[in-house]
Amino acid sequence: MMKKFPLLLFAASCLMLTVSCATTSLTDVWINHAYEEGPISNILIVGVIEPQRLRKQFEDEMVLQLKGNVTKGVPSYSVFPDETMPEKEEIASKIKEMGMDSVLIARLVDIRDLDLHETYPPFVSYGGYYALCCQNIISSGYHVRFETKIFAAQKDELIWSASSETLLERAPENITSSFITAILKDLRIRNLIQ
Repeated sequence: MMKKFPLLLFAASCLMLTVSCATTSLTDVWINHAYEEGPISNILIVGVIEPQRLRKQFEDEMVLQLKGNVTKGVPSYSVFPDETMPEKEEIASKIKEMGMDSVLIARLVDIRDLDLHETYPPFVSYGGYYALCCQNIISSGYHVRFETKIFAAQKDELIWSASSETLLERAPENITSSFITAILKDLRIRNLIQ
C-alpha cells in the first residue's frame, strides 16, 4: 500500500494542476459590419462586476493585456473612483473630454460552483485515505459567464458583442485573465484592435 500512496498523491496533484487552468470560449459573437472607422485606438474599460476589487482587477488586467498594442485602454475606476457605477451622461462627458473613441462594457452575468466528486480506490487503513482526501484540498471551481460589448463613442453605436463562458478552478480573482485573452484574440482577428 505504501508504494501506491506516492503514485496516488502524484495523480491527485496532476488533477489539481489540470483543473486549475481556466478555459474561456466565446459564444454568440456579433460584429457590426457597417462600422467603418477602422481599429479602435482609445478605449474606456468598464467592468460591471461586484465586488469592486474584482472590477478593478478586470479593468487593470484588460489594460495590461493591451500594453504593447496600438490600442490603449483606460480603466473606468481611474476616471470614476466612486464605488457606484457612473450614469450614462457622466460616461459620455468623460469620453468626450478624454478623446476616447470607444467604450468596452463587460458584465458578469453568472457565476456558479462546479461540482467535483472524487472517487478514491479502497483503502485498508484510515491513514492513507485521510492523507489523500483530507489533507489535499481540491477546490471544485467555477463556471463563469460574461457579456461584453464595445460601443463607438461618437455615434454611440454597438460595434462588437460576445458572450463568454469560462471554466475556472480556485480563486474568483483568477477569472479575468483567460476571459480577457479570449476577447482580445477575437478583436485582433476582426481587426478591431491593433
